[in-house]
This record gives sequence, C-alpha cells and structure tokens, in this order.
Amino acid sequence: MKLHDTIAAIATPVGSGGIAILRISGKDAQTILAKVGTAKNKKPVSLWESHKLTLCHIHPENRADQPLDQALAVIMRAPHSYTGEDVAEIHCHGGFFAANQILKHLLNAGARLAEPGEFTRRAFLNGKTSLNEAEAVMDLIDASSDLGLTNAARALNGALSAQLTALRERIMALTAHISAAADYPEEVDPPTREETAAQLNEIRTNIQALLDTFDTGRMLQDGVLTVIVGRPNVGKSSLLNTLLRTERAIVTDIPGTTRDVIEESIAVGGMRLRLMDTAGMRSGADTVEQIGIDRAKEHMQKADLCLFVIDSSHPLEEEDYAIAKALAGKRVLALLNKTDKAPCITEEEAATALQLPVSCILKTAVPKDGAAQGIPALEDAIRRLLLTQRVNAGQVCLSNARQRDALTKAMDALLHAIAANEGAMPFDLLYVDLEDVLSALGEVTGQTVREEIIDEVFGRFCVGK
Repeated sequence: MKLHDTIAAIATPVGSGGIAILRISGKDAQTILAKVGTAKNKKPVSLWESHKLTLCHIHPENRADQPLDQALAVIMRAPHSYTGEDVAEIHCHGGFFAANQILKHLLNAGARLAEPGEFTRRAFLNGKTSLNEAEAVMDLIDASSDLGLTNAARALNGALSAQLTALRERIMALTAHISAAADYPEEVDPPTREETAAQLNEIRTNIQALLDTFDTGRMLQDGVLTVIVGRPNVGKSSLLNTLLRTERAIVTDIPGTTRDVIEESIAVGGMRLRLMDTAGMRSGADTVEQIGIDRAKEHMQKADLCLFVIDSSHPLEEEDYAIAKALAGKRVLALLNKTDKAPCITEEEAATALQLPVSCILKTAVPKDGAAQGIPALEDAIRRLLLTQRVNAGQVCLSNARQRDALTKAMDALLHAIAANEGAMPFDLLYVDLEDVLSALGEVTGQTVREEIIDEVFGRFCVGK
C-alpha cells in the first residue's frame, strides 16, 4: 500500500440504483477529476468552490466529446475532507456497468484502485478520526437496530474517545508528577500514597464502568440471541409466530412438531432479537427429534436471553425442572403460557418450584387463533431486562472485542500499579505500570496501536469506505 498514491473506488453498494458514488482521494484528485469531468458551465475544476456540487458531463480522459453520463461532481480540498487529503466525488446514475465504466476511466487517468478501508485508514493516519471512531463507521454501516445505530453514532461522534482521553490525561498528570519529583526532588514533593491510591481507584472505577458496557454493546451491535425453550406442546412455536406477527412455525397438538431450530429476527425496544424456536425437550424422543433437542441445548447455553415457556394449565413436569436447572446463571424470562385456560400454577408457585425470581415470571396467553395476551408486557420486560441505565442515559457502550481486550489490558496494568502503591514500592516501579496503562488505553484510540492491528481493523472494511 502506497499512501501517497491517489486512490479511487465505488463507494456505494453493487447493483442498480438511482445514484452511484465514486470517490477519489489524494494529491492528484482534482487533476484526475478534471480529466474525466467537464462542468456544464465550462468552469475549470481548479476554480470550483470546495464542497459544492457541480453539474458535469463525465467522459473518457480528455474526451469531452464522448460523454458517458451526466452527473454531479464535487471537490473537497484538504484538510477539510473525510481523509484529510483532496477528495473528489462523482455522483452518477446508478448501475453496475455505468459506475464501473467511470471507475475504469478514473484508473486510466492516474488513480489506483483503493484497498478495503483505505479511505478511512487515511482519515485515521491523517488525524481526522481515532481508531475506535473508525470502527464505529463499520458499526454504523452494519447496525441492525435503532439502539445499535444510536450507539455507533455516539462512538463516531467521539463519546468514547472523550472518555478515554480524559482517563489518559489523568494518568499522564500523575506520571508527570512522579517524574518531576524524581528529577527535581528538592523542588517537587512526590504524591502521597493516599492521594495516589484515591486517584488510581477512581480511574479503576471508570475503566470498569466502560468494561461493564461490553455485553450490552455487543448485543446492540450483533443482536440479542434469544432462544425459546420448554417441553413439547407448551406454546413455543405459537409464541414465535405471535412475536413475528406471521405464521412462521408449524403449530399442532402433536408433541415433537418442531425438530430443528427456526431462526428469525424482530425489533423489540430498539434492539434486534435473533429469535430461535427450538425442539421441545423431553425424554424418549426418537433419533431425529433427539438431534433437535441436542441443538436446542447448545443454543440455550450460547443464548443472551432465554424465554422459558411453561404450560400453566398443567402441573409442572420433570422436564420443566430439568430445563430450569440448565438455565441457572442465564438471563431468563419464564412465561406461564395458556393462561386463557384454568391455571394449575401461579407465578409464586412456579418461582419457588423452579428457583427463579418472581420478577422473571410473566403470564401470557398465545392461542392459535385470536389476539395474544401479555405480549406487550413481555416485550417491555425484555427491554427492561436487557437495557442498562447507561444506554438509557445516552452513554456509549463498547461494541467490539478488540476495544474490550485493550481495556482489560489497561485494567490489569492498573491493578499492578494499585498493588505497588499499597505495598509502598518505589514510585519508579509504579511509573512503569502507569505507562502500561497509557499504552493499553492508546490501543483503543489508536495512539499506541501496532501496525498489524491497524491492518486487521481496516481489512474488515469494504472497498470504497
């Protein structure tokens, strides 16, 4: 990769559409645009106002008499552009062939085809964005829910970077004090152990608060793996159909109708739920049904949320107790279903027998025909169970493992520093640990990140971004 090259790529998805956008970035962006674009008002590209769209004829290099398309074009001069370099864009009519023809002429005019993520990589290297903000670009593109989109937008707008910068500044202030005291002992007193402990513990609280957002952030970005479990004929497939508002799963009175996992997605409370209807768990199943039960158990263990469906019109059975035991430690909402019939168990009885909090037990009625009861309450309970106050308060959540791992590394180094301070170790040893904390925090924003990590991050981007 040669970062001084001028690069070009199609920035919009492949396929037919109203508009396709081609992007050019680099020192020759304006020259290349001038070779393939002629303004209808005949004004040279060099005299165009920056960041203002101009109606153009697009044509092969220096062949204005052979127009390919009529398009809008714009030049965004450095440093006020996405990449920090001169950037030009051509907004032509959409279509696979048309956009690729124009791209071919841009390459013939001197541009190089951009590599995946190279535009955003240049923005990062030119100081226009941090590494975590660059990752937020992909999160924004891949967002599958309202809250996932909102969280990515907060990160892109610098909410996470601001928190990390504030932490780094506090640590740098402490290391500067330690360094000054070591260099000028007659003029600068070292910080007291008590002052140092208070600062380090407050920093630990702030880092831990960020780490605690990862589980929520991951679910906002990837969706909530929600597995519907229960013994046969308790209403699992009916629940799936009701939540989807469509007849997706086959519903019969015959036990074992569902033999494989059925997966669909719905939006609940601004989140995407990846709903999985699973085979009813029971003993004595035939070979094929047992395969479905085994798959149900596997998904149950991986689930972010389990909807445990119980037939409230019958006494609890051995399978109900076995499922409850397997769900220990998981996020669970137990649904007392078929409450349109005479109930055999109450919420309190189910909570005591299955060792679940009463707050996690809801009443529902999902008949084969007619309106379901309790579904709005279920959707509200899901939202309250999954969303933290941090999300509702508008704070950003970590959403990828790289950022979490870097913060975990920072926390480990900080705990070493706290232990060193408590043990009255020399301040120069404490200084080394704090430098490790700074380095790990810098990995999140990209200030101290290794080249191979940068390659890995931008390698996940699409060409044109």
